This record gives sequence, C-alpha cells and structure tokens, in this order.
Amino acid sequence: MISRDLDGASRKDVYRILSSLVIPRPIAWILTQGREGTSNLAPFSSFMGIFNPPALAVAFGRKSDGSLKDTHRNLRDTGEAVVHLADGTLLEALHATGEELPYGVSEAVRLGLETLPSDRVRPPRLAAAPVALECRLRQELVLDARCDLVLLDVLRAHAAERIWNAELDCADGGMWDPVARLGSLGGPNYVLPGERRTLHKPKRP
Repeated sequence: MISRDLDGASRKDVYRILSSLVIPRPIAWILTQGREGTSNLAPFSSFMGIFNPPALAVAFGRKSDGSLKDTHRNLRDTGEAVVHLADGTLLEALHATGEELPYGVSEAVRLGLETLPSDRVRPPRLAAAPVALECRLRQELVLDARCDLVLLDVLRAHAAERIWNAELDCADGGMWDPVARLGSLGGPNYVLPGERRTLHKPKRP
C-alpha cells in the first residue's frame, strides 16, 4: 500500500494524486451567459449531484493568472447556468471547450453547437446534449485563494427521449454512454461506460 499525506502537500501534488484516485468523475458541461449576453461553455469534473434538495456542487479553480474562470464570473454576475452531461458523440466538442479563451468568446458559437431556449433561466441549453439541467446559484464557499465550491439549485431537468425509461419515469443508465474523466497522467483521459452490473440490495437478516 502506497501512502501520502496531502494536508500541506503542494497544489500540484494534491491534484496529481487525488485526480488519479477519485475516478471516474462525471463532467459538468456548463453553459452560462455574461451580463452582455455572450455565452460561455466549459467542462468541470469536480462535480456531484445532491438529491434533497435538488442541487449540484461544482468546484472552480482559477485561471492561470489567478482570476475567476469565465463560468464562475458569469455565475456571480447573473446567478444562472445550464449544466449538461455529454455522451460519446460530444466528446471531441466537450474536450475542445476546455481551452482557455479570452472572456467574451463563445465556445458554442466557435464550435457550431446549436442551442435551444431554456424554460426557466436565461442561458440557453445545448440541443445535442442528452441531459440539461437548468440551475440557479444558491451559495458559494471559498475553500482557499484559488478554489471555490459553488452550490446550484436544479430548477428544471431535460433528458433526450432515447435515454428515458417511460415506465420508471427516469433516465436509464443502460441506454446511453455518459462521458467521465479519469486521471490526467498522459491525458486528459476520458472513459465511457463498458460492462454494467446490476446488484440487488442485500436482504436484512
């Protein structure tokens, strides 16, 4: 067993180790708009769902110059976002939106990604994404000078018909291939679902 202390380790070492251990990680593909209406689209893999209340948690680091990332800046300015989950058909586009561009450059427009009007928030949603979650900013928690944890309330959920189980009235994880992140060694590296196993809840004695 290899062991490392992480409290007090350098930011680079912590990222290298934890990002290689906490895998696979779902990717929040977040579309926001600035006050002037220009959209920003970027992927974030420090991301999780909370189910009661319906919410999402996303950790934002800073840009290389220490300033807020465009997604985080727009969230502070407008308080709204659409969080998408991508499948394998969108992997190349999702990866391309990870590039750090000047503020005000729309990744969706640059890549020719079609959008649709959202129902309850101002930012539009990606037409091709199998999942889109319309969100409103709930709370920010400053973790340190270069990282903030953001909580988003999920107001409305959209899912493609092809992944929806009508009988259960929810998405069927066996009907699509959501993209997830692996560690960054030699990467970035991504994974799509392979073998699936269904295990029943253990019976109480």
